[in-house]
Amino acid sequence: MNELGLIVIWPNYLHCIDGAMHELEKNFKIVRSYDINWNKDILYQNFYRFYGDRLSTKSVKEKSFGKTEFRLIVFQDSKPKYDFRTTARGIEKVNVNFFDLKKTFRRKFGTRFGIHGSNDEAEASRDLSLLLGINAEDYKKQNFEKWSGKVLKIKRDITGSNGWNSLEQYFYFINSVEPYLVLRNHCELAKKIEEIDDIDFLVINPYKFSLFSNAVKMSKGLERANYSILVENKRLHIDLRYIGDDYFDRFWQKECMNKKVMHDNGFYIMDDENQYFSLLYHVLIHKRKMPKKYKKIYQLNNEELKNELYDFMYKKGYLMVEPN
Repeated sequence: MNELGLIVIWPNYLHCIDGAMHELEKNFKIVRSYDINWNKDILYQNFYRFYGDRLSTKSVKEKSFGKTEFRLIVFQDSKPKYDFRTTARGIEKVNVNFFDLKKTFRRKFGTRFGIHGSNDEAEASRDLSLLLGINAEDYKKQNFEKWSGKVLKIKRDITGSNGWNSLEQYFYFINSVEPYLVLRNHCELAKKIEEIDDIDFLVINPYKFSLFSNAVKMSKGLERANYSILVENKRLHIDLRYIGDDYFDRFWQKECMNKKVMHDNGFYIMDDENQYFSLLYHVLIHKRKMPKKYKKIYQLNNEELKNELYDFMYKKGYLMVEPN
């Protein structure tokens, strides 16, 4: 089974392109090559959003030092091989053909930060979504002819730098970039943007999620979860709850994330059981008094519903917790 991978050669190391291409052509099939030019005014923002973190000045200067054009090479591996390697995130199972290639380039060209490479097709999909606005699955569907050697020149920033054309575009992007699920009220997302009150997300890393989403923090303090994103030139409020914030039991949060399912409209939600009981927890524990809009869902009285919720939580071993 073929896997898609990519290498990014940052501006300060463009002189290494010929050496990199020679090595790539020996072991992989080159699919496409791009020279991408970023807006100099938001160069640092593009780097931060690409890596999902505020990079050190040393790292950015080794990559760019003010230059804005870099080379993206997309290639195909016909014999992917998986094993464990020590990465920046710890020990992970990776496509060793991709991982070892990146390490070889960094050693050969004498750089720690000047070369970026995907560790597997999932990371390649994330990077393609950020750099080109398309995931790996759809990229493969383009049925490219044999690469002619032509380098395509593109002027674009990280996807979403100027906001999102639609919620569909936003969810298509974030699906490949950072784990999440929509906590509740997902039926309201079919409304017009100005009619949506907010979107409640459960995420793993709120900092990375907000960076990738190009979200703006709307409240002060680390404990607050309120952000907004620009969709159709309108500000849409989003709340970011994360695993371990005690919005509800962390083990329950993890279970919800592990069992998430894709909604017909292209975004992730909870499976039916967790959706039912997490919403019940929300209306009985967080709200204290059930809002009218939920009374159609839950036909029993409050005491009966509490007993149902407590029985579910007891069987699962979940605890009542105080939100941060």
